[in-house]
Amino acid sequence: MTAKARHWERAWKDLRDSSERLEELAAIVSSSNDAIIGKDLNGIVTSWNQAATRILGYTADEMIGQSILRLLPEHLQPDEAEILRKIRTGERIDHFETVRRTKNGELIDVSLTISPLRNQHGVIIGASKILRDISAGKRAERSLLQAEKMAAAGRMAATIAHEINNPLEAVVNLLYLLRDSVHDPQGASYLKTAEAELARVSHIARQTLGFYREHGSARKTSLAELVRHIIDVYEPRCASAGISLEYSLNTRRQLTVRRGEIMQVVSNIVVNSIHALPKGGSLGIAVQDVSDGVTISIRDSGAGIAADNLARVFEAFFTTRASIGTGIGLFVSKQFVEGHGGNITIESSQDKHRHGTLVTVFLPEITTYERPNAQDQEQREANVSS
Repeated sequence: MTAKARHWERAWKDLRDSSERLEELAAIVSSSNDAIIGKDLNGIVTSWNQAATRILGYTADEMIGQSILRLLPEHLQPDEAEILRKIRTGERIDHFETVRRTKNGELIDVSLTISPLRNQHGVIIGASKILRDISAGKRAERSLLQAEKMAAAGRMAATIAHEINNPLEAVVNLLYLLRDSVHDPQGASYLKTAEAELARVSHIARQTLGFYREHGSARKTSLAELVRHIIDVYEPRCASAGISLEYSLNTRRQLTVRRGEIMQVVSNIVVNSIHALPKGGSLGIAVQDVSDGVTISIRDSGAGIAADNLARVFEAFFTTRASIGTGIGLFVSKQFVEGHGGNITIESSQDKHRHGTLVTVFLPEITTYERPNAQDQEQREANVSS
């Protein structure tokens, strides 16, 4: 064999080996469980594997030639300029945890490892990005954190409940002694309302903070009368705050409910609406029959709730009021309403012409506590708690 022939044979072998390695690499990239994405130094996608389609929803045809910014939420898009700057200087980014937006608009937690891509001359021409979906792990972390928060709140609750009971009892006793000194009918009415509200505070403290649940107390209740009582409590506060309070109580139905729980639900929502109107505004409360139950709607003309926050309003400890909010009111309200077989929904807008929030509570005509075996279920809950 001549030297020239040997040269061509070696070249052919090297080419075949390179081709096999490329095929092997392509198979690895294609079958990877992680998204592997290539992009140039302008952030334009140059390659896209099957896992990227599975995780992010876009096909290769939809993404190749498009900007990588398509995957970034608006508030994170400035990060891409910094990533490209680091790639141009030859830096590698390892296990960078962030958020990306899928084709259907869902935000998912991801971990990114980004490496510079060089050509045969060693010049950086782009980047290879490995994207791993860590949403499941993050959800587990958040669930664990939530459980830890709830456990800590439970431990703190026992202390709070113990400390709050003594002054509550003293105030109740003082109001009792004050009865004989108040002769004005309106003053006597206010005193009676104050006593009822203090009794409710004591009940809420014991119930919400873990002393006991409201077992065996579900009874037929007029929701119109229940809401009317709450309006009487908060109407003076609304008037002093410049809030126009309008209400409509268009139901005669009596539902089997735990009165204290439903009062707490409506009071929580009304208080939230009042806090949303620091400069005054309008607050509307409506109770009306629907085909299979009763709805209680509470609407305010406040600034509204941001879309990002709206999805979280029923989470425990989530609040946008840093100075006064605990983030527990709507969480507890949701548990109470769903415990009756109902549901609670919230709509909100920050549009400058149509801003405000609407919370709607639906209670079925036949609640959980009126269904067959409801008493047996309550007894089982009581036994568990005891």
